[in-house]
Amino acid sequence: MGLDLVMFEHNNKIIGIVEIDYSLHESIFQSNNNWKSYNYLKKISNYYLTDIVLERTEIKKLIEDLMNIKIFIPKNFHSSLEELVKILKNNEIEKIHIGGD
Repeated sequence: MGLDLVMFEHNNKIIGIVEIDYSLHESIFQSNNNWKSYNYLKKISNYYLTDIVLERTEIKKLIEDLMNIKIFIPKNFHSSLEELVKILKNNEIEKIHIGGD
């Protein structure tokens, strides 16, 4: 299982659930140490202990961190990362909860 990402609208209604696949997580955090330079990636670095809520402004910062780390991960994970970013850019999402196993 990956990290579960639950997305909420403005009235706390769940509008979707996405998984950050374990292999994508490993490609970001295990294949290099560059993620340590990104504050919002640090928040989701621990696969088993992640349990955070991010508001819209923080989601935008997470998106920036994900786009910046892209150059450091293997190319075969770029499409998965881009798909995650595309989902997070949905302006209907007011907050997200990211939880690990």
